[in-house]
Amino acid sequence: MKKTLVVVSATIVLLALFACTRPSAQAASGSRTYKLGDTGPAGGIVFYDRGFTEGGWRYLEAAPAGTEFTAEWGQHTDVAGTETKVGSGKRNTQLIIAALGENGKAAQLCARLNVNGYNDWFLPSRDELDSMYITLRERGLGNFLNQIYWSSSQSGNLNGDAWYQWFGGGSQDSVSKDNTYLVRAVRAF
Repeated sequence: MKKTLVVVSATIVLLALFACTRPSAQAASGSRTYKLGDTGPAGGIVFYDRGFTEGGWRYLEAAPAGTEFTAEWGQHTDVAGTETKVGSGKRNTQLIIAALGENGKAAQLCARLNVNGYNDWFLPSRDELDSMYITLRERGLGNFLNQIYWSSSQSGNLNGDAWYQWFGGGSQDSVSKDNTYLVRAVRAF
């Protein structure tokens, strides 16, 4: 009877010790929980939380205002496969660079961006840009200008235009890629 009690007691102690020292899923992945509007790991502002981690990311962070720049979207050539949905900006940027090289100006500059040691920035998709507008600009966060910002999404029309968002009112439209507009890079983490 005493041996059983000792084994059971030792098991309970080990289980309790394991529960107290076992890292949570968040701690094991090296991340923490962020709220919209929080400062992200690279010093930008968190504007999107999909609620779970998949494919190595859960959040989107807009680069700090001081990193904003103006650029043409790029060469007026169709880039096959760009999408508009949240989560497609990184892939869109890769497709633009693969298809246009140095002529994919806005995407190329985002991909070269290094902020606080983070160099995984990309040109946001149309819906990522809209989320940035709603979550940050409408709440007075991020120091956005009342101007047009490029997305990485093509409009799908025969002219190969790209989507933009006007941060003075929130409207989206498509226009020729050779226009010069503002760019705010984002990163997923």
